[in-house]
Amino acid sequence: MILEKTIELIKQIYRIHKIVSPKVTKVVIGLGYTGVEVTGYAYEPFLGLASTLPDIIKKTDCSKIEFAGDLTNKPVSELLYWSLKPPSLEKIIGIATLNGLSQHILKIINPYKKIEGSILGHLNIDRDAKITFIGLMRPLIKKVMEITQNITIVEKNISFPLQFSDFELKQEINQLNDEDLHNNIVFCTGTSLINNTLELILEKFKRVTRKIILIGPTASMIPDILFDYGVDIVGGMQINNSEATLQVLQEGGGTMLFKNYGKKYNLMRE
Repeated sequence: MILEKTIELIKQIYRIHKIVSPKVTKVVIGLGYTGVEVTGYAYEPFLGLASTLPDIIKKTDCSKIEFAGDLTNKPVSELLYWSLKPPSLEKIIGIATLNGLSQHILKIINPYKKIEGSILGHLNIDRDAKITFIGLMRPLIKKVMEITQNITIVEKNISFPLQFSDFELKQEINQLNDEDLHNNIVFCTGTSLINNTLELILEKFKRVTRKIILIGPTASMIPDILFDYGVDIVGGMQINNSEATLQVLQEGGGTMLFKNYGKKYNLMRE
């Protein structure tokens, strides 16, 4: 329901504010991230990103998607609704499209409260804080472990680095018991939108956790519906150089390489 309601909100914003919807101008399906560039009247292109989850690309054919070569000819609304498909390459393209349109809206209409400075500084984490990461967010975990060792990591597919071996490690969210669910802070990766686990995560944590944070380039969407469902902070990325970022994506690069062409931001619920 989060994605459905966010799509309807985007359509409503364009209609009420009489904003001309952008067109899809480029689509790049990279090994790490997929990017959908949308271009609107009187603005530079906006780039939406979504993680290209390797487990989803299982086709053994040389063509991974039926519409290759024709994606930029499709209406932006068609690609937008692909975000409602089951986990698939089409869904990844759809979420990247949703994020591109969201960046367009955030440029024109941005009533959201931003966190200034470091998100960790804003959260006032101390050595006794209990933190759960849904997804292996290596750089962020490394920063948090300098403050507290009370860390639980839930990650299904990737082997855990040796430096994280002292933490509580789970492969599935259903392996968390009641004590595990009572946290100070939960960091959840935006890829939970792709594998359709976010609403389950929110249902489990929202009544027992002080703060829930959805973070990463895949979470770069207008946050209203996410706030309604219990997310406290949405951390996304605004790309300032679409061309350079797309080149990184098509050459197989990820966040560590394209972060220099964008700016992270954190929007908070009032």
